[in-house]
Amino acid sequence: MKVNDIRLTENFKLREFECPCCKTVKLHPLLLERLQQLRNIWQKPLVITSGYRCEKHNTEVGGVPRSKHLQGRAVDVKVPASRQEEFKQLAESSGFSKIILYGERGFVHVET
Repeated sequence: MKVNDIRLTENFKLREFECPCCKTVKLHPLLLERLQQLRNIWQKPLVITSGYRCEKHNTEVGGVPRSKHLQGRAVDVKVPASRQEEFKQLAESSGFSKIILYGERGFVHVET
């Protein structure tokens, strides 16, 4: 079994949220709840490309100093540019407070 290979919900494991450099995880329960709700209405897997970030990793990827990723309150989800508007509407209905589309970069940032 891998580190953080713990099932949290029907569709998410803890390791999906870990920092890639140190394997640390911070995950706010509300973020997890809303992601599962979004997954249920999207009806497709949500591939998390960035979950929790430690300070070092956040700096390396050019994250803002007060990024919600540092608090376990944000994730980036892989979504093709052509589906991002649809995804945004579903994320809004799932209660996310901030949604940023990254078009051709192929992901959407969601946070609580």
